[in-house]
Amino acid sequence: MDKKILIIDDEQIIRFSLMEGLKDYNYNVEVAKDSKEALEKLISFRPDIILLDMKLKNEDGLSLAKEIKNIDDYVEIIIMTAYADIKTAIKAIKLGATDYLKKPLDIEEINLSLSKAMKNQAMKKKLMMYKQYNQNKDNTFLMKDPIMNDVVKKMNILAKNDSVTALITGETGCGKEVVANFIHNNSSRKDSLMLSINCASIPSNLLESELFGFEKNAFSGANKSKKGLLELAHKGTLFLDELGEIPLDIQAKLLRFLESKKFKRIGGLDSIEVDIRILAATNKNLEEAIKKNEFRSDLFYRLNVLNIKIPSLRDRKEDIIFLANHFLSLFSKKFKKNILGFDFEVENIFLNYNWPGNVRELKNMIERLVILNDKKIITKDLIPFEMINNNMNIAECEIDNRYKDLKNEISLEEEVKNLEIYYIKEALRLSNNNYSNASKMLSISRHALKRRMEKYNLQ
Repeated sequence: MDKKILIIDDEQIIRFSLMEGLKDYNYNVEVAKDSKEALEKLISFRPDIILLDMKLKNEDGLSLAKEIKNIDDYVEIIIMTAYADIKTAIKAIKLGATDYLKKPLDIEEINLSLSKAMKNQAMKKKLMMYKQYNQNKDNTFLMKDPIMNDVVKKMNILAKNDSVTALITGETGCGKEVVANFIHNNSSRKDSLMLSINCASIPSNLLESELFGFEKNAFSGANKSKKGLLELAHKGTLFLDELGEIPLDIQAKLLRFLESKKFKRIGGLDSIEVDIRILAATNKNLEEAIKKNEFRSDLFYRLNVLNIKIPSLRDRKEDIIFLANHFLSLFSKKFKKNILGFDFEVENIFLNYNWPGNVRELKNMIERLVILNDKKIITKDLIPFEMINNNMNIAECEIDNRYKDLKNEISLEEEVKNLEIYYIKEALRLSNNNYSNASKMLSISRHALKRRMEKYNLQ
């Protein structure tokens, strides 16, 4: 157990007996006899939990508790006293104390109180991070196109090797964070936090403090110390999105951390060692950035231990309709609509569109279509003009190619037959083999649909 416990008590025999007793439970323990020594240890030792005596000779333990919380709000405080009363207990809890123990102390009771404090600390940490960072709830990794097999293989390798750093590359919106989430959630670190930071969205003067944290009075406005993401992600994963936007001076600090797994808070003198895995992502060509002296080559090679390059959505044709149907189901449930599928024209538009925003654009598109749609099937009339225009240009090329094909003989009857079979099969697929709905899509009677199915031997 690597939890650090600081015992603050003015009686030497109590300090000694508690320290020896807690060491038997594998805690890392240090002691302080007064407020001056306690505040020094708070900075140098960085305890997770403090056992604080209510009375320290001429000092008030509750006043010290308040001062401690002003410096480090993350630390848990357990009050110890020989003069227990309800009013004092309530006051201690209001000041942020986790528990209240009455002397004489029982070591097993203290250990239970410490366990409670650790659980409380872990819960607060997770709650704080979920509030501070908007995490994407839809982290399921879905793929169908064989081009993604290499990506999946590398993801599984990284999930099994939880100390290996990796660089995830690809265009904006192709799913880099989803890949990082998959790696973390399938690794031995899954029970700890995965924290994400978009390095492009935070001003450079704030990015350093977000990553490394700072000490009280390190700069103007630093009224209390703050843990950075490197510290908060201990035992877990830190995902650095838009890595290529990190300033060179911070790149140097990040490289030092990757080499030693140690860092100092801004304004701090003591090194802090943590156990985290770094996953980084960028849509930038870092090798070109290195040539322009915009990115450090040593940091690139240190992060690029294993590279995962995610293909763009337009190169994953089999994933387009597959993902579109997944998002359709997702948003149909969210907005309480019963939408069966997409018209075949819509699917053709999707397949021929170049998707510059990749999977993110597709997801946003499907959400918008579900909100606007009031039918069982999503039809072409809801598709934005720019997407249709993009497909019209493609269609014109296809028509030109077909005219060229007419230099050779074709069977018009066979072409019409194949087109009719395609439409019937598509209508049956979208309607889940409901003849009435399928016939409505084709603007023919149910009897006419059955007759054609018999004609073409479609069961």
